[in-house]
Amino acid sequence: MEHDPLLEPVSLGSLTLPNRTVMTTVKLGYGAPGGAVNDRHVAFYVRRAKAGVGLITTEPMYVTASGRELPSQLGIDDDALLPGLARLVDAVHAAGGRIMAHVNHAGKAANPKLAGERGLVSASAIECPARGTVPRALSREEIAEIVEAFGAAARRVREAGFDAIEIPFSHGYLIHQFLSPRSNRRDDEYGGSLANRLRFGREVLAAVRRPVGDGFPIVVRMNARDYAEGGLELADALQIAPAVEAMGVQALSITSGTMCESPPFCLYPAGTPKANLLPAAAEIRKTVHVPVIVAGRIRSPEVAREALAQGQTDLIGLGRAFLADPDWVRKVERGDEDAILLCAACHQGCLGELRQGHGTGCSFNPFTGHEGEIEIKPAARPRSIMVVGGGPAGLEAARVAAERGHRVTLYEQEPVLGGQFRIAALPPHKEGFRDVIRYLELMARRAGVTIHTGTKVTPAMVIEKRPDAVVLATGGILLTVHFPGLEQTRWCLAADVLDGAAEVETPSALVIGGGLVGLETADYLAAHGKKVTVVEMLPEAGAGMDPLPKAVLMKRLASRGVVIHTNTKVVRLGAGQATVEHGGRETSLPVETVVLAVGVRPNRELPDALAGSGLELHVIGDAAAPRRVVDAIREGFETGRTL
Repeated sequence: MEHDPLLEPVSLGSLTLPNRTVMTTVKLGYGAPGGAVNDRHVAFYVRRAKAGVGLITTEPMYVTASGRELPSQLGIDDDALLPGLARLVDAVHAAGGRIMAHVNHAGKAANPKLAGERGLVSASAIECPARGTVPRALSREEIAEIVEAFGAAARRVREAGFDAIEIPFSHGYLIHQFLSPRSNRRDDEYGGSLANRLRFGREVLAAVRRPVGDGFPIVVRMNARDYAEGGLELADALQIAPAVEAMGVQALSITSGTMCESPPFCLYPAGTPKANLLPAAAEIRKTVHVPVIVAGRIRSPEVAREALAQGQTDLIGLGRAFLADPDWVRKVERGDEDAILLCAACHQGCLGELRQGHGTGCSFNPFTGHEGEIEIKPAARPRSIMVVGGGPAGLEAARVAAERGHRVTLYEQEPVLGGQFRIAALPPHKEGFRDVIRYLELMARRAGVTIHTGTKVTPAMVIEKRPDAVVLATGGILLTVHFPGLEQTRWCLAADVLDGAAEVETPSALVIGGGLVGLETADYLAAHGKKVTVVEMLPEAGAGMDPLPKAVLMKRLASRGVVIHTNTKVVRLGAGQATVEHGGRETSLPVETVVLAVGVRPNRELPDALAGSGLELHVIGDAAAPRRVVDAIREGFETGRTL
């Protein structure tokens, strides 16, 4: 490509960036309660700097300890943190990168366990629905203290050597809580009119500007819309943008949603619209003269390039895209965009791992969050490796082993690769998983793996070939529970419905099993006009799902009229009805077609048959125990790394 708008330089005030990409702020959760930079932070950001990201933004750094969202969050509230921050900046600069400090006070969206004696604070005492907590309204004196804290944080930003500073007027954090009429009911000079609601933000920016000086780039992140009743809409953003520009900022970063009222439109899991904010960013861009940045599921160079070409934005914000593939920019530069691992918006490896206290990673990139801890080393003695199973675990093990110099052959009994994960890519809004399968196959082939599809491996075949090691990634077998009367009922498996092997021809269906597969199959059927009822034995449908994608899915199921019965056990099936037990009582539900989504068991046929063969065997993925794809990828990676 002769001219690529993605790779054009651009200036934010005195700062010139080599390309149009900005890594937006992503919560990492790598730190200790004191908020100090550690080796894990440095390795994470340096990896992205080496890969050519135009401008890296830090995770949100708290300006006061009471404004934290996470106990493991970076801080910028104390001069004692300066040496670590300077070390981070110096390392990024040495790697050829530029880094912007994102400083924040979460207000009522802060963690109540970390808020201290004063408790949660906000513009007004309006509940945070996501947490079920009610903050205390700040006094004028307390407002002044927080403004001063932002100013002190800005001084530390400058002293640590950061290239820019970003202030969030967005996402339902404290400045936004003053800005939005939904959360600001004050009757003093900080409430009422838009000018008054902007006052706190204006004071913060003035306090930030004083220590950093006139030439230092300040970026304001602002919402295009809140997706919350009574909150800010695009019409408000079109007034706010020029007002903020007049406060002397060097760029506006456009986002959406609030962490208290509409988290899906802050974090954009699967099921939310892709590249959703480009039209709004284009409108906002018309009202200002400073560069505009926009994010929100702009995961591919193709979409990003078109947005720049159409004048919808000046820079492209990418968060999780750089978690999945830090080399996104380098691959664009090389013209090798097929090799980009595109974010699937699954939230399993990033926010899911963050919520569990492990720190942010990526389901499909085991290096993410562990850049300084693991590496792929050449094998001391190249060996012949046979991999059985072309799902995520098998493909990852094969790729890594081949990259290390082993001679690897992979066999898959189906005509296509992907295993059970291929089924996971079929429900509505899960098409991003198809890109992952394509990527895993491409990388395995590039590494030199010989792949045979449509080939069922027998024990005799393995013994005849006598490989030096066998990786058994044979996946799982779909369970069938034989309820009384099932044989006399029209029934099929959920996976067969999703991949087209079976069709629900009746107007309605009863899905037995309300786990992830059952709910996604219900979504698929409802999207095709079927009346769907789901029965789940457990107290909760979708148990184990990450809360955010689950909330999006459950809302969609409700909008499509899907009825879900929890704590409900199917007792027997009969002519046109299912007898179920709920609360110790039996009742009946009408049935036309039964769809079974009752789980998976390990496929142990080949592992058990080879157990006494004397061969070196490694059983991984669902063949060892059915789990999440993040576990399968990680296990495949570690197996390939240590063979």
